[in-house]
Amino acid sequence: MKKTRLIFLGLLFLCACSTAEKVETDDTEKTSENDETTITTYEFKQEQDTQDKRNWLAPHTYQLTVDDSFERISKYVISTTEERMFFWHQPSANEFQFTLETTTESLQKEVPTIDIRPMNKNSYVYMQEYFSLGEDFTEAEIQEITEDVTQKVEEKSEEHIEEMKDNSIERLEGDPTVYTNKDYDLKPFTYMVEHESEQGVIYYELFGKLDKAYVQATLSIPPKMKEKLFEPMLASVKTMTYKEEEFKNNPVLDEPTQLSYEPAENLKVSYPEVGYSFEIPEAATFRYSFPTFHTYRYTFDTIYEESIEREHFSLNSSELIVRVAKQENARNREEEMRTKQLSDFVAYQHDYARSITYLHEKEGFETGVFTTGVRVEFDGYEEYWFLTEVDGHVYEVTFDIAFDAPKYDELLESYLKVVRSFELTNLDK
Repeated sequence: MKKTRLIFLGLLFLCACSTAEKVETDDTEKTSENDETTITTYEFKQEQDTQDKRNWLAPHTYQLTVDDSFERISKYVISTTEERMFFWHQPSANEFQFTLETTTESLQKEVPTIDIRPMNKNSYVYMQEYFSLGEDFTEAEIQEITEDVTQKVEEKSEEHIEEMKDNSIERLEGDPTVYTNKDYDLKPFTYMVEHESEQGVIYYELFGKLDKAYVQATLSIPPKMKEKLFEPMLASVKTMTYKEEEFKNNPVLDEPTQLSYEPAENLKVSYPEVGYSFEIPEAATFRYSFPTFHTYRYTFDTIYEESIEREHFSLNSSELIVRVAKQENARNREEEMRTKQLSDFVAYQHDYARSITYLHEKEGFETGVFTTGVRVEFDGYEEYWFLTEVDGHVYEVTFDIAFDAPKYDELLESYLKVVRSFELTNLDK
């Protein structure tokens, strides 16, 4: 439970709601002469609220068509901004030995990747010119800012692309090679910067401007795969479009209604060896997951509209965590949770438990697959723990809610739906 007051320095207006949870399957298209190569179209979809003044800074809907040897990694795994798309070469990833410490850089030594990072043109200028000034603007100032940003986008788009390219080169070591459309057909991109990392990975950084966004795309390729994969990877990123008349039907959307963890044979050391699935809480927002790849812990939260003040602390948000761990690595255990006293639940100074309810003993209360359910009441809020131990692993869902939280009943029901939809998978028979 976060009790210190949060300070948000986010963009003025730069929040927008995405589409409802939904996954659609793309119509796979044959593209090669021998009908062996297939491609899939992916879409980031942003619904614009015509009444929302934040639209001018919000992301825009776009599509990208990628060779099917590449697999998109969900934003629920790599914790990226919604409009970003990240892909890895699936055959190589299936052979890679993942550990909890695997980073993107270590992965790229053996696995080619495609990373697409668009940004609304207005947002780019706003970040450069006005972000450091905070959010406290008058209506007249907001109008002036909007007009200034719009004008700079219209007049300085080429300068902005040049700036993005130069900033990237300044961070690189060695002597990178810069290509333009005179060297390659890069459209819709303007520049491509090639460089090699100390680990021997070849990187291609592409910079361009599309109808509604500036786009930076990064291709990473181990040298031994360059000849085979560079051209199809470059061809994939060049399909990016914001033009609705070019959109393809039934694209794949990264908007599932369920999330899951399933262990794979190439996961090493401390990865859990069992799996699970659950329904995404409708009344909360996904924040981050762990580890970087092959996620087995998910965190969601709901930011309260106003901070809820207590005598010694503030309640700013409600958090829900879903996880599985080997027993030796588990944060909590069933027996311990069942035998804790009120004094064991002191989380912070001046913040102590008022009461404990054992939900697994409460007649009529549904705990799903969980054999231990504990509710603890504190000063102005409550915390819940649900645990079950199977096959040497501990499955756990925990969350907290302030009693005065807006739509308290809706939030509680949404979190309990996660608990009751939880399923265990990959168990020893």
